[in-house]
Amino acid sequence: MKGATKIAVAVIIVIAIVATSAYYYEHGIGKGNQAAIYLPGQKLPFTHPLTRIVSLLPSITTNLYALGAEKDIVGISTYTTYPKNISLKIPIVGQLDSVNYEELLNVSPQAVITIPSYYPQNVINKIVDMGIPVIEVGQNNFTQIEQQIFELGNITGTEGNASAIVNWMANSLAYLHTDANMLSNGTEKTVFYLLSTEGGYWTAGNETFINDFFRIADLRNIANETGYYTIPSSLIVKEDPEVVILDQYVNVDVMNSPPMNQVAAYKDMAYYTIFDDNYFNQPDFRSVYAVQWLIDEVYNTTVNIPAFPIPLSDNPAPSAF
Repeated sequence: MKGATKIAVAVIIVIAIVATSAYYYEHGIGKGNQAAIYLPGQKLPFTHPLTRIVSLLPSITTNLYALGAEKDIVGISTYTTYPKNISLKIPIVGQLDSVNYEELLNVSPQAVITIPSYYPQNVINKIVDMGIPVIEVGQNNFTQIEQQIFELGNITGTEGNASAIVNWMANSLAYLHTDANMLSNGTEKTVFYLLSTEGGYWTAGNETFINDFFRIADLRNIANETGYYTIPSSLIVKEDPEVVILDQYVNVDVMNSPPMNQVAAYKDMAYYTIFDDNYFNQPDFRSVYAVQWLIDEVYNTTVNIPAFPIPLSDNPAPSAF
């Protein structure tokens, strides 16, 4: 896939991820064509752990793997890269915005797991019409990611691992925020995340997990609208960010031209290219490492977090650390 195509795909993915669901199915596993949607605070309508799951998002697959439930995954989606080579072992059922219904039937899942509004409603309706329950889980911030892990733990009977992972996330993020606050002396730097330059300056604003990264790192995001959107170049200059984070597929040469070469981050050479798009744009337990990297770069230091509590054959920590 060429670089520009990768950028365009990444933009489509994050826009889909951040969308708010306009419709939720009622509970009704095995009752007609209704799917079961598990919302925070509600009891799961399953009486036993599921052993045949289709995960329609890479981040969900990553969390299932960390929980020790890889054996229960019978179908995945495109762009799933962790654990390594999983796409060589498990059939790909979900595409960017569609599902291979024939393959879905072939793998005979007990449930399909996705997030609200990632797939078009007609795709969800079709899955339900096939008699397959659909469960939607949230992941727009760290609180939702942690809640998702608890939900997946309940679904797969790995509650102990879920508790261990969530505790690790909470402790690590607390350590990181404390370190960042100390390093910043309580004064937030302004930051701008340049996700893509395809059709404008794409960025991440409020109610995105990227914004959570900045909050924990004691940075103030200049993008204060909701979701993923294009920000006017004039506003970038006006807000004059002190730090710029470039997505992996954004050419660093963009910093040499207006509006980027007119901001404080350019003058101070405080612009950084993320080390791996998967850690930044796939909200799962590994997002903790993205925050760690962010603090290291912005404050020119090295901060530490506890070791991941569950032995995994595919080490979740990035090679950059």
